[in-house]
Formats: sequence, structure tokens, C-alpha cells
Amino acid sequence: MEDTTIRQLAEKIAKDFAISVKERTDLLLQLDANQYTNLGIDSLVGEKKKVKSDSKYIYRMIQGIDESLGKSLVQAMDV
Repeated sequence: MEDTTIRQLAEKIAKDFAISVKERTDLLLQLDANQYTNLGIDSLVGEKKKVKSDSKYIYRMIQGIDESLGKSLVQAMDV
């Protein structure tokens, strides 16, 4: 359920044309950072994988806004 919520929030931010490209990008990166901040040493492997998957989804949303930045973020994850 949380997976869907984060992805829906990312889509909502990405499609909010009332704010600038920079603001949308910043909000998406903040959403991504908050996910990783909420992980702890007691987080399960499945939770870590879900955060990574959501992170990649967020980066693809960024790619739709700022292609060069999004592409570099996605590529950095694949390394």
C-alpha cells in the first residue's frame, strides 16, 4: 500500500505544472531522501528493495521533467 502511495505522490508532484521544473525536481528528490532517511539498521531486506524500487521510479519521474538529470540519476543507480 505504501508503495502505491509514494508512487502516486511522485506522479502528483511531477504533473503539478503550477510549480517550476526546479521546484518539482527538488520535491521529488526530497521525497526520495525521506524514504532513505526512514530506513534503519532494523529494516528488512524487502523494505530496502522497495525503497530502491521507489527511488528508481522517482528518478524516472524526474527524467520526464529534466531528462539529463533524470537519466544520470537512473544510470547511477544501475552501477
